[in-house]
Amino acid sequence: MLSFHAQNEQHIRKTLVFVLLFSLAAFVIGCSKPQPGETSDPQLKPIQEMLQQHLPIGTTDASVQSFLSARGYTIEIPDKPGTIVATIRHIDTETVQPVTARVIFYFDANGKLNTYEIHRIFNQRVP
Repeated sequence: MLSFHAQNEQHIRKTLVFVLLFSLAAFVIGCSKPQPGETSDPQLKPIQEMLQQHLPIGTTDASVQSFLSARGYTIEIPDKPGTIVATIRHIDTETVQPVTARVIFYFDANGKLNTYEIHRIFNQRVP
């Protein structure tokens, strides 16, 4: 039979192993979460890459509106202040099929781009 001291050490070791494994699991899960603006939809990746290249975090709301307007993307009236909502249509070069996304841009109190969300929507007819 183990002495009290040996049992106590064994309990402490088990507790430390549990805490370390739990912390490691939490770290891995936290690192694997998509970053703001990232999408897991492969057909939306080209839109995401275009936005990351031309509209980095910190871009002014006026520059975002100018970028969207210059490319003919539809800008909706936003539900919330400090946001811009746009419909971006892209032709997938692999499938030669249109892909349409609704993108919501979020701005901080200074009018600088904070993050954005990309959601796939049904393709709409070109006017």
